[in-house]
Amino acid sequence: MTVRVPRRRTPVFVVPIGLLVRSVIGVGAAVLVLVLVASGEVGRLAGGTTLADRPAVAAQQLVAERDLARGYGVATDQVSKARDLKLAIPAQQADAIAKKALADLFTLRHSALVSLAQLTGSPADAAESYAKQTEEAMDAKRGQPASASEAVLLAPRLYAIVARFNDLATRISDQATTEL
Repeated sequence: MTVRVPRRRTPVFVVPIGLLVRSVIGVGAAVLVLVLVASGEVGRLAGGTTLADRPAVAAQQLVAERDLARGYGVATDQVSKARDLKLAIPAQQADAIAKKALADLFTLRHSALVSLAQLTGSPADAAESYAKQTEEAMDAKRGQPASASEAVLLAPRLYAIVARFNDLATRISDQATTEL
């Protein structure tokens, strides 16, 4: 009699179809969660950050421009009034101090307007042209009575630009006044 030797079997894994389906669904859900977290949607929803539509951004931008114009006007008026006083320093020196302060204020306003445009989504070249056009419009309106408009609470990033501008403009004008 011959002895039968069993053949060597290759290992076989048996996976139930239900387990396979649940695994695919689980991996898909994990990928979906990772995509949502990576896109920032979860953080925006959890942090309470909201995105404004175009008209709301435009309204905020106009208010920020008005606030920048007001701060610029106050600072330049302070320098001009200090220059108009009878001073103990020579007129050439007083003119140089006032001219430098006014140039610094102009540069500061331009920088704030460029930052404002970039924050609202304009590319760098469009931000420059926006700043130049807005400066011209502000200078044309200078000295005219401001229209009464309702108070608007600025978005935090826009407020930061306006507040920083006003702080630096005050420092520049105070320093010029002290030097004069």
